[in-house]
Amino acid sequence: MKQSLLKFQLVFEAVLLFFTLVIVGILLDRCDYRWDLTQEKVYSLPKATANILRELRPRPLNVLAFYLQEDDSRRALEIFLKECRRHHPDFRYHFYDPSRRPALAKKFQISEPSTLLIQSGDLEQRIIRPTEESFTNAILRILHPQSIDICFVKGHGEVELYGTEPTNYEMFKLALEGYNARTHEIVLSRDHVPDVCQVVALAGPRWELTQEEFSDLEGAFDRGKGILFLLDPMDPGTGKSFREFATKFGVTIGDNVVVDKASRIVGGDFLMPLVSQYFSRHSVSKGMKQATFFPLLRSIQPSSDPVPGLEVTPLAMTGAGSWAETDLVALEEGNATFDIKTDIAGPVPAAVAVERMPDGGPRGTDDAKPDTIHPPSSDAQKQGRMIIVGDSDFLNNSYLNLSGNKEFGIRLFQWLAKDDRFVEVQKPQFKFKPLLLDVPKRTMLVFSVLVIYPLVFFVVGGLYHVIRSRTS
Repeated sequence: MKQSLLKFQLVFEAVLLFFTLVIVGILLDRCDYRWDLTQEKVYSLPKATANILRELRPRPLNVLAFYLQEDDSRRALEIFLKECRRHHPDFRYHFYDPSRRPALAKKFQISEPSTLLIQSGDLEQRIIRPTEESFTNAILRILHPQSIDICFVKGHGEVELYGTEPTNYEMFKLALEGYNARTHEIVLSRDHVPDVCQVVALAGPRWELTQEEFSDLEGAFDRGKGILFLLDPMDPGTGKSFREFATKFGVTIGDNVVVDKASRIVGGDFLMPLVSQYFSRHSVSKGMKQATFFPLLRSIQPSSDPVPGLEVTPLAMTGAGSWAETDLVALEEGNATFDIKTDIAGPVPAAVAVERMPDGGPRGTDDAKPDTIHPPSSDAQKQGRMIIVGDSDFLNNSYLNLSGNKEFGIRLFQWLAKDDRFVEVQKPQFKFKPLLLDVPKRTMLVFSVLVIYPLVFFVVGGLYHVIRSRTS
């Protein structure tokens, strides 16, 4: 009887322990909470990210992460997305390997791995090689949706927008549409610059524009629109009208071709300069990590005579070992060498941004505090913006997915369209704080270690010994 009672008690305790563990597991699964005990909150979401996720709570968020199975950064991203899920009740994420799910990758137009697709209803944002800051700005654009109308100029031998030929812009057009942009084609002599156009782009024109067409572009700039020139090197004696127009805005377009022998080291070509130096304080180039390759590039740099009321900023520079070759005949014959008298020594600017200041003075750099959302002001919407790049081929079907070409191209259009919905996010880092003690504190520390602590030890030990002696 006693043995049966002991067995029953053992079984009952095991069952009770099992159900206790089940209940505790259910409670822990439903009550997911973490405590970040670090002073800098290193293991928590940045405040800006958490705040935007809380504002988006009424809307569902679905994240599709296309990462290779063996990608080491996949695990870190999954931890980050789990933390995001804690701040949004309807946040879901899924990981897919594009090499194992090619049909799904094709459906969502995923051209390269490490791509994040964020969906909320009919709205969609995509990020390549996401960071905490880029993810935060993507959900910010979902919170404040905005469509961009981009007009590509035709009629001067520009790059074709449609078609799968290597020299066309079909893939880049699809990439722009993935960022909520609508593309149009216009003829300046017939359509001028319609009001719907937020950005007017001339991609690789082969022939000169008329004075009336340049006047239309200048008028669009004065009305606060964005103008983008992607100008390839031209034959000697041509392109004079473009150089004269750029001079009015404080920009010098070089009649040259950039040579960069260092590009051979990374698998490029002498005439395909590697650009990895970016101006870190400008919105276009800030945070650019990937290098950009420009096939057949000409120099674009601020002129020596600045234009009052315009801020001219170089965005990207070639390497120190490059130069801008002015002897195009020798270059075609393969005999190009650097001439200190006529050539431009590297680093050579490859792109320049121009912005009209509302007060006629320089804006200066942006010293705004991190984790602060910066909506575009009414004055900013009235400022004309222009970017001139010394190449158009870097965005065509052949070179778009090469290194950081697509990212740089998207950034150009976002800045020109005044898509200034951004928040600067700085990930918390552990701070080194040395312990500095003055003389009284050092004396107190030494006294505590050498006197007080030993004294407490002996007193407690003595009391314990006395109590044991009396009770034994």
